[in-house]
Amino acid sequence: MHKFLLIFLFWSTFALGNQIPLSDLVRHADIEEVKISPTGTHLAIRKLYEGERVIVFMSIKPLKVTGHLRFSGKEEVGDFYWANDKRVVAEVLSRKAGLESPVFYGSLYAINFDGTQGMNIFGHLSGRKQVGSRIKRSESTYAHAVIIDPLLKKKDKILVSTTPWAKNGETTGEVLEINIYNGVKKRVVGLPIADGRAYTDGNGNLLFARGTNKEGFLRLYKKDKNGWSKVKDNTLEGGRPVGMDLETSEAYLEIGREGKTEQLVRMQTNSDEYLPVFEDNISDFSGIIYHPTSNKPLGVHLDPDYPKESFFDEGDGFAAYFRGLKKAFEGYSIRFTSFSSDGALGVLKVSGDRLPGDYFLANLTTKKVDFLISSSEWLDPKQLNPMQADAFITEDGFRIGTYLTFPNDHQQKLPTVVVPHGGPHSRDYWGYHQDAQILSQNGYLVLQINFRGSTGYGDHFYDAGRLEWGGKIQRDISDAVHWAIEKGYADPERICIYGASFGGYSALMNPIRYPDLYQCAIGHVGVYDLEMMYKKGDIKRRDRGLAYLKRELSKDKDFLKENSPVHNTSKLNLPLMIVHGKRDERAPVEHAELLLKQLKKENKPVKSLIISNAGHGFYSEKNNLQFYTELLSFLDQHIGVGASQQQSDQG
Repeated sequence: MHKFLLIFLFWSTFALGNQIPLSDLVRHADIEEVKISPTGTHLAIRKLYEGERVIVFMSIKPLKVTGHLRFSGKEEVGDFYWANDKRVVAEVLSRKAGLESPVFYGSLYAINFDGTQGMNIFGHLSGRKQVGSRIKRSESTYAHAVIIDPLLKKKDKILVSTTPWAKNGETTGEVLEINIYNGVKKRVVGLPIADGRAYTDGNGNLLFARGTNKEGFLRLYKKDKNGWSKVKDNTLEGGRPVGMDLETSEAYLEIGREGKTEQLVRMQTNSDEYLPVFEDNISDFSGIIYHPTSNKPLGVHLDPDYPKESFFDEGDGFAAYFRGLKKAFEGYSIRFTSFSSDGALGVLKVSGDRLPGDYFLANLTTKKVDFLISSSEWLDPKQLNPMQADAFITEDGFRIGTYLTFPNDHQQKLPTVVVPHGGPHSRDYWGYHQDAQILSQNGYLVLQINFRGSTGYGDHFYDAGRLEWGGKIQRDISDAVHWAIEKGYADPERICIYGASFGGYSALMNPIRYPDLYQCAIGHVGVYDLEMMYKKGDIKRRDRGLAYLKRELSKDKDFLKENSPVHNTSKLNLPLMIVHGKRDERAPVEHAELLLKQLKKENKPVKSLIISNAGHGFYSEKNNLQFYTELLSFLDQHIGVGASQQQSDQG
């Protein structure tokens, strides 16, 4: 116990040099989450301890450790929730044999804030003998569980929505009420659709269930006394429930709109009638802002370029208070992680491009905000590089958002690393980005691009990426590079491209499409043979996964070959680096092996790094340190100091 207390009381205060050491930049955040108890007397803090995720419980007055949760063996602590004033329920992360990163397989563990009465209450681990307890062990259940309502008024139970283990993911789950002290389960109702979950009104009453059908399309169901029924309005059928107004019995839903961004609507729970509440012309919603006591939605978080908030309800003064906090932390992103039940106290997370995250205790009564803890205390914000948001318009009228991280305040004709994101249905955000800091700390301008097909900008922008993996998406990336050159930021003679997953695909496909644009390319856990996606990996295991591939890629073999790097290696006439995890299930290592074999056959210059215990992306600090060391050396050789020295020597 004293070890944990020392962790919090003795923070290092060493001074950093001009350049942050790579070992510090690849370190995992020490603090991952902080949440306050319903009574506002205790904090639960998920942190790293000796390389493992644990929870430390602390009383607020005085600020001292009261208990902790640390598993033995191959388990770590995942996300967690206060289920009553004294007890927390946590997800259990487990490590597969030989795999470095822990994975959530659905098990839940409950424990008191003084570290007592800990037990597995759900999942495949719950059949284990509960060490040090006479409580009858609960029955093993082979399913994933999502907590959908902590049932704070019941004190001893929670509601979970389950998804059974199944390779094809086609088995429907159910809603269970689980006793958090003995793991006894009570079935409430089955779910109407596979790969889904249920939603409540916040008081334990089921309202909706949402999931994807075999074609991969989202569908929304309503709960009534006769069971489940699909919503009748086509506009609402893919809607996502995000909150409730208990006074008016109206539910809030995020809905997609053809050709537009998301819209927040207010829906009558006894009908399909709804009214628009809020929308933004550029951005979808990246989060909902709730009232601290009623949990009613009051506003939204948006990320058109820089993060911002908009309110549609003043919420008895909470909106004004939030705006005051935003002004006090100007230039940062702020979000509350949790509130006490009476709304008097809240935990506020403040983050930014040069701040991974600091946590504060906010007193909503006195308006006082006190610093609690930093997620990465060893990183000095003054030594990190700022991220600049910008955008340009393509010839066919799409607004493409970009993020630029400049090295040491230099902004002209810089060696540049283009970093396309994964997905492709994902996006980059303004904020702290490990790749951007590592690369910019070593002298490179980092260019990130939210190309068409990215999420966050409306259905029309998302859909524009379909069947365009090797086409218009790649054109957006190259257009962004030309834009950065025209702005004077990027040196056209010193540009490399590096990405992971779909970014790894783009890192090779873009030089294939635009061979004169880059001096080198690095693919990390990339997809290099599109036809292989139908044969290997976890996507093809599900009907909805196959439907996704057909919708995104087509099944035409000529099309797949034309848009696959492995079948276009003759056009890759630049230095290459291929990096992969041998235990990758999303983009199996066979993608890298086939590509390397073909490149070797054609005598193409290529460097490779295959990590035996890594999956889809490296996790351990050791593996990341090795990877980034080799990546920086490769970049230095081709567009950095090493390349400049070579040119000087040749001259």
